[in-house]
Amino acid sequence: MKKPISHLTLLIFCLVALSGFSQKKPNVILIFPDNLGVGEVAAYGGARGVPTPNIDRIGAEGMRLTNFNVEYSCTPSRIAILTGRYAVRAGEDYYAGTTLWEETIAERLKSVGYSTALFGKWDLGAKNWHGKREPTNQGFDEWYGIPGTTHVSQFPSMDGFDPNLQPAPYIWEGNVGTVSKKVKPFNQKTRRTIDREAAQRSVAFIKKNAEKDRPFFLYYAMTQLHFPALPHPDKAGTTGAGDMGDSMADVDYNVGLILNQLKELGIEDNTLIIWCTDNGAEMRRPWRGSPGPWRGYYNSAMEGGVRTPCVIRWPDKIKAGQVSNEMVHEVDLFSTIINATGTDEAIPKDRIIDGVNQLPFLEAKQNRSNRESAIFTQRFGQIMAVKWRDWKLWYVYKTEMPDSEPENQVRLFDLRVDPREEIDVKDYYPGVIGIMDSIVKEYEASFIKHPRVSASANAVDPYLPPKAGSGSPVKTYERSDRTALEARGFAMKNPDFTGTWSTTVLHRVSVINRVDKPSIPSLGSGWGDKISIKHAPNQLDVERLVFVPREIQQLVRYRFALDGTTSENNILMGRTGKPIVSAASWKDNRLIITSTYPFQDSKSGKWLNSKVTQTLWLHPATGTPWEPTLIVETTREGLLGGLSSTNRTVYTKGYR
Repeated sequence: MKKPISHLTLLIFCLVALSGFSQKKPNVILIFPDNLGVGEVAAYGGARGVPTPNIDRIGAEGMRLTNFNVEYSCTPSRIAILTGRYAVRAGEDYYAGTTLWEETIAERLKSVGYSTALFGKWDLGAKNWHGKREPTNQGFDEWYGIPGTTHVSQFPSMDGFDPNLQPAPYIWEGNVGTVSKKVKPFNQKTRRTIDREAAQRSVAFIKKNAEKDRPFFLYYAMTQLHFPALPHPDKAGTTGAGDMGDSMADVDYNVGLILNQLKELGIEDNTLIIWCTDNGAEMRRPWRGSPGPWRGYYNSAMEGGVRTPCVIRWPDKIKAGQVSNEMVHEVDLFSTIINATGTDEAIPKDRIIDGVNQLPFLEAKQNRSNRESAIFTQRFGQIMAVKWRDWKLWYVYKTEMPDSEPENQVRLFDLRVDPREEIDVKDYYPGVIGIMDSIVKEYEASFIKHPRVSASANAVDPYLPPKAGSGSPVKTYERSDRTALEARGFAMKNPDFTGTWSTTVLHRVSVINRVDKPSIPSLGSGWGDKISIKHAPNQLDVERLVFVPREIQQLVRYRFALDGTTSENNILMGRTGKPIVSAASWKDNRLIITSTYPFQDSKSGKWLNSKVTQTLWLHPATGTPWEPTLIVETTREGLLGGLSSTNRTVYTKGYR
């Protein structure tokens, strides 16, 4: 007969069992290189052929994201990743710095018992950072690095540099409760070594806290590959790929120092490590970076500027070997990290947090990301572009590259078909536009509940936010369909639309008296800016100029029946699908063409139809050269509950 278990023995057994199942808070390491494009990392294609085994290892032992999105420039990107908020919420001009009212990841994790440190680049305090907006004022126990940007390291070596007029740049360090102190000058020599020094301090910080068995948050904000991309002396000349390749080798080496320390201490399984970059590829020559398969560089909303590499590892939680093209934005890391620590109550409730918790997605508890869209704005808050699933709508298209169509400001790109953003397809998938507009409408309305931090507020702390709901509507973009249309003008009887037509403005007065009005972005008619029409009694043919040269390209032509029957047009723009189905009718000397454009929902696989109505009429001439104008009024109905829009396009005779 077995001896009965005593109550004391049972209690000890339960306590031991519970302790075995308990999980202490994970350590968190966020490594954040500067101006580093997808094309620099071997796992993403490695344009220069420089091995990056340590960075690749993080992705191989966890997840590698291929659709990770960021803000377009250094300061806003740091605001976003540290606060979980789009940078425009933090200030009407965020280059003036952020208020201490903003809550960083470091502040939130420190409040639940974490040690915190920043080694590298701060860049959030603006010019008046010292003693006011230091990292130690925003949740970091200690820091070492530069307060602003990296290119100032060149200044001391420039002819005519006067430290009496422009303060000489320095590397600083500080601890909570004290004012930061200068360590040494920041020049071209120390620019080469600052990331290595920051890595070594990171290693010491990790070891110190591991020995105390205290959870820590390490923010290793690298300065590479921001210009001047000058490599550490140990790496100079080692890759054969110049300064950029050598500096990339240095980036990977420094990552390895941290990974090795985690392994040596036996804490890598309980450490969430995220390696991602703040912007796309560096654009300044001779240190121009590689955006990989994308086009463009940082300081632009081109994919090459806002889609960056990101690898995440957490052996205890994240399954190894995952690669995903699901959309994630850097603002998501705030909520994700806090949820990973099991302290979601630390997320602020008194402000809008734009980030979403991606932990269930990273842990493979769900196949899809919790994000379907992302907004990209410029410095003062105007919308540049919006992404939704695989689509990207530019509200004001701008790139540093020569633009063959400078007047075409509103463009839609099918990013899976056209990753380099070269083929505008807004006229072929019109229903997507309304979805984007709805996303922006909700975003604009959010500033009523939580107004943006004013520019003047950034100059003084403490900041007290205005009462919730006291904000004003914010209009973040301008487009011709956002203004009320005037009453329709006279329509000529028995119109003949035959001819070539262009939207180019025909100036009817001399240059002496002419006042040019700024152009307002427009969705256009749905047929492009240059068209040729052949009008017969029972048929209307519309040919648009798309491909140049076109002698080996198919013509882009729409054929509409005018006898009451329906017509089909199958326009190929990179996706094989169902044809556009149209019907035409006349009313008050105006031709009304109603079309349904097929669209396959990538989420459900179902085919949807978006409706477009184009109303055409000829408006009689009111002055020389006494030619009528063609008016096309276009109404687009949004898909999936998206907004509808109506605009008018004016064509004049000929390509002028």
